[in-house]
Amino acid sequence: MKQKTSPKILVAIDESEYSRRAFQYACMIALNKELPLQIVNVIEEHATVGRSILRELENSSKQILHKYQARAKLLGVASVSTVQSKGNPAEEILKIANIKNIDTVVVGSRGRYTTSKDILLGSTSYKLYIIQNVL
Repeated sequence: MKQKTSPKILVAIDESEYSRRAFQYACMIALNKELPLQIVNVIEEHATVGRSILRELENSSKQILHKYQARAKLLGVASVSTVQSKGNPAEEILKIANIKNIDTVVVGSRGRYTTSKDILLGSTSYKLYIIQNVL
């Protein structure tokens, strides 16, 4: 018999205005329902990125996660943890959500590097939307 786990919320952040709004919304849910909050930042790896640039991206990601974890605690969220990941954001968000038994995933409608082809939904939110509707 599968043991039931308590509900959890995951919010993906990338320092865009949309992710800041998603963070605020996720904190509001976590506070109202007294749920643990998982904050994730995914570093997109590109073949052209060298080691020194990747190290800078990792350090920047750690700082972002630390800042958002502190904000969540200041807002009163009792249980906050962070995850840094590398790869395709949509795939990594889903992988983390699956591993950590996340019930609710909150992402901004657009990210930091939105292009004209992502006009309605950003590529990550669109991929998550499509996958969720397929499952």
